[in-house]
Amino acid sequence: MFPRKSVRNKDGSRKQEREAVSPRELETVERGAERREATGFSMAYLKSLHRQVAGDSLRRIFKTPFASFLNCLMIAVAFALPAILILLVNNLQTLGHGWEGQPRISLYLESELGRDQINRLRVDARDDPDIEQFLYISPDDGLRDFQERAQMRGVIDALGFNPLPGVLELTPRQGLNTAQLDELMKKYQVKQGVMEARLDQEWIERLQSITQLLERFTVILSGLLGIIVLLTIGNTVRLSVESRRAEIKVIKLVGGTDGFVTLPFLYMGVWYGLGGALLALLIIIAVLMGVMSSVLELASLYGSSFTPEGPGFAMFFSLLAAGVFLGVAGAAVSCYRHIRNIEGQPV
Repeated sequence: MFPRKSVRNKDGSRKQEREAVSPRELETVERGAERREATGFSMAYLKSLHRQVAGDSLRRIFKTPFASFLNCLMIAVAFALPAILILLVNNLQTLGHGWEGQPRISLYLESELGRDQINRLRVDARDDPDIEQFLYISPDDGLRDFQERAQMRGVIDALGFNPLPGVLELTPRQGLNTAQLDELMKKYQVKQGVMEARLDQEWIERLQSITQLLERFTVILSGLLGIIVLLTIGNTVRLSVESRRAEIKVIKLVGGTDGFVTLPFLYMGVWYGLGGALLALLIIIAVLMGVMSSVLELASLYGSSFTPEGPGFAMFFSLLAAGVFLGVAGAAVSCYRHIRNIEGQPV
């Protein structure tokens, strides 16, 4: 709408004439009209816009399938490595907790120990309130079990004697902490006829120390690989921005906002992040299938029914959320830097 001014005719009557408008005033009026139209956008229009932009971004990715697949594969490897380490830590913790409830103290007895002395140790263990149950394994029983497990009957026969001592296995009552277990082991270690005492929970403590180290390493590795994902998506988006430089300049000249220009590249980052997360899940499943048979065979050798834990719904949604977040973040940083560089440059 242009302002009008009144002027007089030669006969004294008045008439309305349109004032001349400067280019700056005209631009201000047009921008005001655009703002008034923008305030009238409905949710249906916004949904349609986002749907159209998301579909167009996905089609642009599929136009270069090989390059897009390589980018998604790089992102997938960066996601899969910490995820596999997290599964390893979870399985180690499950294995440790499965044994932590029933630690055992193994008393290795002297070979010259008589039956009366062995019975005395068994009575002491029976009357001890800290001992829940006990089991005596004679040297002959230990040798027989060893031959069945190790398949070394010929070697043992060549020795001509039984090298294994008698073992009294003590199962402490539940609820004892590490210090109390150590005191209980030392109590039986000094008894007459006991050659050596071993607490089976020592390996669990070592296992817990290893898992804590792996947890810290996983956190550090996740941060480093997250930066790699950001750089990968950011570089991919930067190349896409450069390829559409002329289009972006035209959009900026006709009044396109930074948000409107950035939206397609944000969706491109989302698609790359989701694609990398889905490929990472396939890599994790393939790795688990490759090592599952070896893990089950190793567990059977130790008489354990342990089964490795696979990726659950929590890891699935965590990978998808991480893919979307890193994709949007990488695209936003790249767009903010490069789209602003395009402003002010001639078409």
